[in-house]
Amino acid sequence: MKILYLYRYGILGGVSTQLANRLKYLKKFCEPHFGFLKDYGVRITFGNYPYVAILENLDAIVEYINKNKFDVIIVIDTNEVYKAIKMSNFDGVVINEVHTTTSNLKALNDLRENAPMDAIITPSKYLKKRISSEFKFDDIKPVYVVENCLDTELFKYQKIERKSNKKIILWVGKLDNHKNWKSFLSIAHSIKQRRQDCEFWLVGGYTAPDKVVNELLSKVNYFDLFNDFKWLPRVEYSDMPRLYSITAESGGLYISTSLNESFGMTIVEALACKCPVVAPNVGAIPEILDDKLSYYLYEANNENEAISKIFILLDNLEKRNNLLKIGEKIVKDKYSIEKVGKKYFEILTQTIANNRQY
Repeated sequence: MKILYLYRYGILGGVSTQLANRLKYLKKFCEPHFGFLKDYGVRITFGNYPYVAILENLDAIVEYINKNKFDVIIVIDTNEVYKAIKMSNFDGVVINEVHTTTSNLKALNDLRENAPMDAIITPSKYLKKRISSEFKFDDIKPVYVVENCLDTELFKYQKIERKSNKKIILWVGKLDNHKNWKSFLSIAHSIKQRRQDCEFWLVGGYTAPDKVVNELLSKVNYFDLFNDFKWLPRVEYSDMPRLYSITAESGGLYISTSLNESFGMTIVEALACKCPVVAPNVGAIPEILDDKLSYYLYEANNENEAISKIFILLDNLEKRNNLLKIGEKIVKDKYSIEKVGKKYFEILTQTIANNRQY
């Protein structure tokens, strides 16, 4: 089986990482190709894997499809490539993957009337519900849920010695409104007013515009955080387990302030490294932090509740350790590459089989 993934931005981010994780499973059974419309350093994610292409226009996409004779084309949040698929001689299965919760999700409206896909895959029940009901795909095409997967051989706790005795409050994400980084700084300011044993690390913003960077630094100054603040614009993905482990070893935790999430990958990464989390009950996050792990949740935009949860997890070692054991086990049992990869591949093969019946 030959598969072509098509995605708009070849950026070092969540989608490219997820594709690289899937590759570790899929390449045992098929030949995946990855096509990106723009290159922002994405090849690093795939190492020396040969089937990564930058296809900057419709003609290039058509040529690549016709040349390689794919069985499946999987489009990820990139509606503009459907025109190229139609122009090509492709007659296999088309799957549309939805990973966004931002305004880009509304692009599904353009696909509903003459749906060009055979099935839709999304990483959470939350998104499936929205796609099926809000965007009216209930009776049009099947919608499947396949959770994101994590390389649990890479993401695991590492014992690390630290010189500082301060607890790290870690935040990871893009500097955009969706990730709500300003709320993190506000929470950091409130914590600093009440205790002196914490420092605040923000990871992300490497591709942020100068205007946003200046706003970040201005806010750090406004909240008087400079002496206890560390900004890491970019951390290599392979170094993230060490970062979560350092945070855990310090007695600190990871906090999310997102306004919405289609999955919540950084939460799974943190749990795999025995790092506690505090996260808002938005989007798909409660699907990860369910049952006993729901203790980690706070009401969206309720900074006081977030701070209260943070203080308990910093100070109550019994509560902290019990939750960490549960979280680490759930990640290994539910989100490993092998576990998720098998489920994903079964849906691909079943969709192909269903398509051949007609």
